[in-house]
Amino acid sequence: MHSFRGYTAPPEILDGLRRGEIASFCLFTYNFESLEQFRRLNESFYAAAAEGGFPPPLTGIDQEGGQLIPIRDGATLLPGNMALGATNSPELARQAGNVLARELLAVGCNLNFAPVLDLNNNPDNLAVGIRAFGDRPADVARMGRALITGMQEIGVIATAKHFPGHGDTSTDSHFGVPVVTKSLTDLLATDLLPFQEAINGGVEAVLTGHLLFPALDAENVATVSPIILGSLLREQMGFDGLIITDAMDMHAVNRLGMRESVRASLRAGIDLVLLAHLPEQLAMTQEMMSEENEASRQRIARARTRTPRELPSLHVIGSAEHRAVAQAIADASITRVRDSGVLPLRPGEDTQIAVITIRPTNITPADTSLGEKILLADAIRARHPRTVGLEIDYQAPASQISDTLNAASEADIVIVGTNFADQDASQAILVNELHRRGKRPIVVSLRTPYDLRAFPQIETYLCAYSDRPVTTEAIARVLFGEIEARGVLPCTIPGSSTETVKA
Repeated sequence: MHSFRGYTAPPEILDGLRRGEIASFCLFTYNFESLEQFRRLNESFYAAAAEGGFPPPLTGIDQEGGQLIPIRDGATLLPGNMALGATNSPELARQAGNVLARELLAVGCNLNFAPVLDLNNNPDNLAVGIRAFGDRPADVARMGRALITGMQEIGVIATAKHFPGHGDTSTDSHFGVPVVTKSLTDLLATDLLPFQEAINGGVEAVLTGHLLFPALDAENVATVSPIILGSLLREQMGFDGLIITDAMDMHAVNRLGMRESVRASLRAGIDLVLLAHLPEQLAMTQEMMSEENEASRQRIARARTRTPRELPSLHVIGSAEHRAVAQAIADASITRVRDSGVLPLRPGEDTQIAVITIRPTNITPADTSLGEKILLADAIRARHPRTVGLEIDYQAPASQISDTLNAASEADIVIVGTNFADQDASQAILVNELHRRGKRPIVVSLRTPYDLRAFPQIETYLCAYSDRPVTTEAIARVLFGEIEARGVLPCTIPGSSTETVKA
């Protein structure tokens, strides 16, 4: 599964398509400049393949929604999986799948590396976080199957990832080797259940995690394990679709050696090796041809033959219909975990509101938040003009915290939008000091719900699971009583009472 840098395909890539040596691509943000350019790039793949007498290649990207949205420039910014989990609505998940698929097809992508079916049952797991639907196997299975249905009924191949489950780890496989010590019995009842449900529902692709499961294979991470891919996924779980690796430049597998890990994955039963950022990809393709097998060729050919040839208009991207779906998800996701009686807000004309948010950054490599603007203060200012917006950095220095506390000192109402505050001491210091000074801040977690662990005494706490514009609008609607907070917690918050606090 080839990748390259740039907005146009190199001639040798197009030649490989014409000869039938290249059948698939993984594209990244460095291939995307605009919607029009991205579609032209994919159309060049289609044309080259057709010149050689082949169907369109499989062209995939990580358009998950939430924190990972590489295709922008007017694309619908869906809140993401954990927000969907909080809605508890499979119908909204199906509609989200429809939106993702229509917009991907409009730019020429026919494969989406989504959804994440990991159970986010480890609060310290930054690699998964809000990319998961939640931590309850049955709920994740139900929501995941609905989103898969939504994508595949439009014609885009959905990918269940990261098999057998990346949720119960605190190590990011980009940088280390995550180890999951559960027994097979436990795995079948928990982490594997959403994948089994997806397989039962007809998911067309499964993407492996570079994870070590000693109870299944004490030596090999899943991507290079014949036991996990063959005995478990193919035979026991009955999957006959495409098995795709996670990116092969990630440390957990690349530590075996670049060519050694690619060869081992093919021998283990992988159909598509996602070469990602590895160098010398065309040379490797030539070297590895003897490792390819006929069953994989047939699966890839079947998938290519089924993909749509006609692409919808770019006008479907960011359409009013799609934006309405995103807003409906956001409105249904906001969860009121605690309320001291201050909601809904009824500020007087002279009431001063301060809104503090964390400047977006990429917490993990699977993140496209850097450079985004959080519009929570704008949404609140639209309802109450005497609102000031303040920003601090993630892991902010003490001087920045002090300046922010001073700037908020005259505010009558303080609202803090946090971002992994349980992993960031500076946010904990800020919120705890606001509380100590008697400000009784309203805290809204804009990522995982676990921030409450950093300030368990906070009396008013909402979870939003996203910082996208539709979500900040939904937060403002809840704060001012325009809509009810209907979301349900999709994850348990360890060590914190989540019962509603009444004034």
